[in-house]
Amino acid sequence: MALIETSDLLPGIRQILFNRPEKLNALSTPLMREFETALDDAVADRDVRVVVLRGAGGKAFVAGADIAEYQGDKRAEFIAYQLNSRRVFDMLERIAKPVICAVDGFALGGGFEIALCCDILILSEAAQLGLPEGRLGLCPGGGGTQRLMRAVGKYAASDLLLAGWRLSAPRALQLGIAADVVPAEDMDEAILRRARACLKIAPLAAAEMKRLLREGAGVDIETAKSLEQEVLFRLYSTADGQEGIDAFLEKRDPQFRME
Repeated sequence: MALIETSDLLPGIRQILFNRPEKLNALSTPLMREFETALDDAVADRDVRVVVLRGAGGKAFVAGADIAEYQGDKRAEFIAYQLNSRRVFDMLERIAKPVICAVDGFALGGGFEIALCCDILILSEAAQLGLPEGRLGLCPGGGGTQRLMRAVGKYAASDLLLAGWRLSAPRALQLGIAADVVPAEDMDEAILRRARACLKIAPLAAAEMKRLLREGAGVDIETAKSLEQEVLFRLYSTADGQEGIDAFLEKRDPQFRME
């Protein structure tokens, strides 16, 4: 059985499914290899415009790493796994296409770190998010502390990390992590509604806006605003930029060509 399953929900929308439900989709070395391959394929396929991440089984998106791989003071293997996970998570964050993460049940440890790398987070009412590594005498290693702090601020992140709380779906929505919270039975519809909306955004514009959000957070506001205008001027001169303007004035749907 494949640990990662991929399917096209609709033309342009690629779903990547973590498929280890008997282990609550826990991340293992083989699973991470398959996940990286699935991401590579989605990036390389020009027909894929939106990526959706989900977990199989209904109990968890990803409930963290497979702790059994840690046991026995396997330092070299542990370090190799953590370095590779960080590399794959960074790759996920930098994908130029919109990535929607749909969480039903647990997204803990590495699962929450994956969610924090995505662009749009949709939660079921039963979702629970957290970084419980401190309870194991460890800390997150895939960027969790840093992405969480940048998403919710130091004090909310400290509460989650140092007290070991789990975020409920309503609390995640309140903190601005989640874009939407829906009943589990409405998750499919919520995913497709968001994904279809993403398909209407010009791919080049989406890629550049993702980069602005990522890079702008690390510089001062004036530098970030200048970067934004540089991107706008460049997009204006693209074929897609001109097509978008023409289509608006002609009251028709634009036909973007990613150029």
